[in-house]
Amino acid sequence: MSVPDLLWLLLPVAAAAGWFAARRSDARKPDAFWDYTKNFHQDLNVLLSEQADTTAELFEALSGTSRDTAETHIALGNHYRRRGEMERAVLLHQSVIDKTELQSDIRDAARVELARDYRSAGLLDRAESVLHQLLESEHRRADAYDSLLQLHEQEADWQQAITVAMDFDRHSERELGPRIAHYYCELAVQSQRQGDRAETEASLSRAIHHDPRCARALMMQAALAQENADHDRALKLYDQVESLRPELMPETIDARFTAFKALGDQERLLQFIKRIREQRNAYSVIRSTRQIIAELHSDALADRFFKDQILRRPSLRGLRDWTRDQIELSKPDERDKVRVICNLLDQVIEDKPVYRCNSCGFQGNVMHWRCPGCGRWDSVSTIIGVEGE
Repeated sequence: MSVPDLLWLLLPVAAAAGWFAARRSDARKPDAFWDYTKNFHQDLNVLLSEQADTTAELFEALSGTSRDTAETHIALGNHYRRRGEMERAVLLHQSVIDKTELQSDIRDAARVELARDYRSAGLLDRAESVLHQLLESEHRRADAYDSLLQLHEQEADWQQAITVAMDFDRHSERELGPRIAHYYCELAVQSQRQGDRAETEASLSRAIHHDPRCARALMMQAALAQENADHDRALKLYDQVESLRPELMPETIDARFTAFKALGDQERLLQFIKRIREQRNAYSVIRSTRQIIAELHSDALADRFFKDQILRRPSLRGLRDWTRDQIELSKPDERDKVRVICNLLDQVIEDKPVYRCNSCGFQGNVMHWRCPGCGRWDSVSTIIGVEGE
C-alpha cells in the first residue's frame, strides 16, 4: 500500500479520535462553566441590543458577580465609550464599582475606566473626584496619578499639576523632574504674558532645580538675559542648550547671532562661524550663517559657504535656494525654466513638515514642547534629512 493510500485510511480514524477527545473534554467541564457561558451570551445580547436603552434593562443584564462577568462589563463599557454612548459606559462601570462583593482590584479597574468616561464626556470635575478616590487604592495608584496629570494638563492647571506630580514623585520610582520642569515653564509663559518678570524668572529657576537639563527653561532664561542686555550670559546658556540638545540649534541660531552682534565681539563670532563650517548643519543654521557671512565679508564667500554646506547635507530647502541663485546666473533663454523648477520646489516644500514626534509620529510646522498628538513632553524634534532640515 502506498503512503497516500495509507493517509486516506487514517484520516477517518483521526477525526473520530478528535471527536471522542472533545466529548470527553466537554464532559469534564463543570456546570459552572456552562452556566457562565450561557449567562455571558445572554448578557452580551442584551448589552449590545439597540433596544436596551433604559437604565433598568442594563442593570438587569448585569447578572452574576464573578470576576469574568465584571471584566466583561468593563470591556463593554469601554466599547460604548468608544462609540460615544457615555451614559451606558458610565452605567456599566459604576455597576461594577457598586458590587462590594467583588475583589477590590477589579473594582479599582472599573474606577479607572469610569474616570475616562467622565473625561471623554467633558465632566472633568467628576473625573478628578474618581481619580482622587483611586489614590487611596493599593492597586491602580500609578494610573490615577497619570490620569490626574493628564487631566490638569488638559485644563492647563499647571500649579495643580505640579502638586500632583511632586506627590507622585514621592510615592514612586519614576523620574518626574523633567515633567515638573515643563509645568514650571508653562507657569513662566503665563507670567511673561502678564508682564511679571520676577515671577517668570522664579518659575524658570524652579524648572532648572527640578531638571538641570531642561533645554526649554535654559532657552527661556537666555531670551530673558538678552532682553536685559546680558548677551554674554545668553550665549553661555545657548551653549548649554546646544550641548544638551544639538537638534535644537535651528531654534537658537538667530538669537545667538543677535547676541554676538550686540556684544560687538567679532573674534568670538568668527570662531562660532568657523565651528559651524566644520560640522554638518540643519538648513536653518546654514541659511542664517550664510547671511551673516555676507554681512561680514562678501556675497561670494557666503555663496561658497552655502554650496559647501548643501553638498555636505543636501535638502530640498537648500536645493530650492540654490536654484533661486541660478536664476540671475542663467542665460536669458533658460531663466524661465529655472523659475519653473523653483516654483515646483516651493510647492513640494510647502507641504513638508519640519517637526515630528518621536513617539506617535505627529508632524507639523510648529515646534511643540508637548506633542499635540500623544501628549508626551520633549518628544517633538526637528526632522533632519532631505525633506526636512
